[in-house]
Amino acid sequence: MSEVHQEQEQQQTRPSHPIRLAPAPWQTKSECYWLLMTLRSLPKGIYDPLEEEAIGLGTESEERKKEVGEFKGGLGIIMVVRYTSTPVGPYDEIIVLPGNFSIPKTPSAPLKLPKKALRITRIYVSQRTTCYNGRVNWNIPKHLARFSFSAPPTPAGSSPPESMTVKVYPPSSKDGDGTGPFFACTLKPFRWIPAVSLSTKWLPLSTVHAQPPVPEAPGFQQASAEEAKGEAVEEYDINPKMEESLMAGTEKWRLFPIHGYYERARGCWVKIHQPGEDTEGSNNEAVEEASKYWPVDAQPWSIGAWMEDANMEIPLPLEWKL
Repeated sequence: MSEVHQEQEQQQTRPSHPIRLAPAPWQTKSECYWLLMTLRSLPKGIYDPLEEEAIGLGTESEERKKEVGEFKGGLGIIMVVRYTSTPVGPYDEIIVLPGNFSIPKTPSAPLKLPKKALRITRIYVSQRTTCYNGRVNWNIPKHLARFSFSAPPTPAGSSPPESMTVKVYPPSSKDGDGTGPFFACTLKPFRWIPAVSLSTKWLPLSTVHAQPPVPEAPGFQQASAEEAKGEAVEEYDINPKMEESLMAGTEKWRLFPIHGYYERARGCWVKIHQPGEDTEGSNNEAVEEASKYWPVDAQPWSIGAWMEDANMEIPLPLEWKL
């Protein structure tokens, strides 16, 4: 049986869970923003604590590095995505993709694995259903967060705003409670030149991702069982006390490309707001608090990309077990 068929069978036979399963492939529509960066090494906070413990960041032996893959650098990206259409409905997302990692290979691995591939290390979403499905479908280590945008997505035929501020907050925060964002930036799209269409297939860069297995939260089984017996949780409820039931774990590596076609692509200026910049209190305390959720030392370039009417496809992955 091929790796693809094995993965498809695994998804179809996965035990029941209170969150509905939306198996790959996914076709999505969105507006997204690319904040480009290059990292010499992995900064603190590049993984959520749940995933960091499984990876063993900073303490791994040479043998362990071979098992989890070594960071190889290259072009990295922080991507903000505002999905308007997906198999699980609309939601917002912010992704940290630091660059390329080596890929562990075993006799059970697919024959034509690349030597290295991209890896999503930290990612937040505004919806429970995609949080669970991202983990079980592709090993994407999704967690919950609250998002704020100062302008809506740009409709076709309209000009983008002069600027837009994006803020991402801890899931425990409420609007107006004084909690500062752990990530914030202001983007200024280029408006003096027309936008152009763009496909990732035209770029001289690989969009193949290789994701290691995601760990299961210690209380996942109990939380899932309790949620299944109780009242249904609203899918946009980002209460962190309810997140444990979403933290499913997997056992196999997953490899997949992400192809995108963007109807209108343009450049943009990027200004990162440092923690504490927009709130009262000590900057040191704000940095310490933001570091619980975000790699604050991952600083993107001052120029990025602004993508309107994006069509992205996430296919069924290949998978193998070490």
